[in-house]
Amino acid sequence: MSKVFLHRINKNVGLRDLEEKIGGIVEKKFETEDSVALKLHFGERKSDTHLDPGFVETLYKKIPAEQKCLMDCTVLYKGDRSFADTHKEVAKDNGFNFGNIVIADGQNGTEENKISIENGKYFEDVKIGKKLENYSSLLVVTHFTGHVANGIGGALKNVGMGLGSKGGKLEMHNAFNLEVNKSMCTGCKTCILNCPEDAISIKNGKAEIDHEKCIGCGQCISVCPENAVKIPWGDSSSIELQEKIAEYAEGALKDKKCLFITVLKDITRDCDCTNRKQEKIIEDIGVLVSEDPVAIDQAAVDLVEEKGFKSRIDYSRQISHAEKIGMGKREYIIEEI
Repeated sequence: MSKVFLHRINKNVGLRDLEEKIGGIVEKKFETEDSVALKLHFGERKSDTHLDPGFVETLYKKIPAEQKCLMDCTVLYKGDRSFADTHKEVAKDNGFNFGNIVIADGQNGTEENKISIENGKYFEDVKIGKKLENYSSLLVVTHFTGHVANGIGGALKNVGMGLGSKGGKLEMHNAFNLEVNKSMCTGCKTCILNCPEDAISIKNGKAEIDHEKCIGCGQCISVCPENAVKIPWGDSSSIELQEKIAEYAEGALKDKKCLFITVLKDITRDCDCTNRKQEKIIEDIGVLVSEDPVAIDQAAVDLVEEKGFKSRIDYSRQISHAEKIGMGKREYIIEEI
């Protein structure tokens, strides 16, 4: 049974009131000789319910290691966070203008390491952003939200989907059979110039993907100026997606010293990848801290459900699969601070 610490927010105690206390836990967890990546989601440009940058800055400064960074990977969908340089611009514009920002899978999302995992149902190895290899430890700071396909966005998703390369994200979504929307394609050949496997050609003035050559790197998705390359999200059921994310999380966390912090504040129906303002759907609860990613996600789910959180889909499989493959325990003890 794992221990999960709960620091509640109420009318007298806000998130900023908890900064020093939680920062002290971070300070004790890591050592000066560690190299620490603080994994987070910077939010989209138009979002305003993502992680509080001031809170994250306090945690970042409490990490005693000299080598440290704020880390994420590129995203699969078309947008500013599809490339490392514009991803960093969004991060800074959203208030994360402190510390060293590292986009682990590189400028175009193709820099990756294949990391072997045990007991995988879907994978023997997973594709993780390459620059993670430069860090011995992970501080995973998660803003808990709902999610349209996964049900929830918790710690497991933060590291599983979040640290997968662009090719890894495609693998989790089982979206290798990419298709071009002919009505949107202008035949500009940008995708052809950026395809590493010469898997795209122009036929009748429109781009066409050769699925026998396609390696699922996702470059065409990112570079298409018309957003004409579509991801068949429905190819993978939610259950499969949840279990694949858990297996990717195992790979991302492998051989790392880890601490997990989950913020149960400004909880929205959709994740922070939504490029618009969202309304919170339940009252604020507080901040969870644990060394067990399975326990902290289970505790988060139990706490938000008590406040009336309801997802459009069953999100239990991700947590149960993570426990099954040995990532942690769903049984936990809450210790309120």
